[in-house]
Amino acid sequence: MGPGLVGPERTRKFLCLFISPYANRDDRAEFMLDVIGAGATAVSTIDWHAVWQKSPEAIATADEIQQIHKEGRSRPAVETKQHTEYSTSWIHQTTAVVRRGAAAIWRDPVYVTARVAGNIAGPIFLGFTFWKSPSTEQGVQNKLFSIFVVLILTVPASQQVQIPFIANRMIYEIRERPSKMYSWSAWVTARILVELPLNVLSGLPVFFCWYWTVGFPTERAGFTFLVVTILMPFYSMTVGQATAAMAPTAEIAALLFVTLFSLALML
Repeated sequence: MGPGLVGPERTRKFLCLFISPYANRDDRAEFMLDVIGAGATAVSTIDWHAVWQKSPEAIATADEIQQIHKEGRSRPAVETKQHTEYSTSWIHQTTAVVRRGAAAIWRDPVYVTARVAGNIAGPIFLGFTFWKSPSTEQGVQNKLFSIFVVLILTVPASQQVQIPFIANRMIYEIRERPSKMYSWSAWVTARILVELPLNVLSGLPVFFCWYWTVGFPTERAGFTFLVVTILMPFYSMTVGQATAAMAPTAEIAALLFVTLFSLALML
């Protein structure tokens, strides 16, 4: 009997050394029951424990176990490695969630169209309302008021962001956080990164439909483009998402955001 034999096969071959009539029995289960006297009519008078302890197979098995222990002790210690709560790195989690979020936005043309259309209709109406305001006292007031209204236009855009944010947050809290798919910080970072390109895309018509129609000088167009197209939408979007993160519903998130935004304008 070689050392590679394990389990029932080794036991069967050992029993066959003493119970030769059963050596060729095909049904191993019945063979075992008959040998140990556990069958319906089987009787056994052999003390198998004592026989095993005195057998060469028991000695060989003990030597094999000792050899396994000896080989294990001779090997170097297993290096411990700190395991995180999640199976993948934070970068991998964020990348995966960004790809999924971008695909979700791409498959939702209604959301994209609403974001872009809202940022076209409002600035066009505002631009033609204060069409080519002159540099008089009233014209300067009109331009300042148009700047104020452009800032206010970020409120409905941020409220639009809150709706998918809360919907995806519910999925995360119910399904993905208990299964340890990715962390909360990776999910929030991915939501911000996913909305950034759409923010810039929807901010472009705000600038081009409003700036020159009101009559602002071209010399300041670059700085205004940076503020209106990139900085202000990013600021309002992140504040809107932060408000949505602590609100139970989209309606409450919208009310909280309007309140905070109004306080920020008064500072």
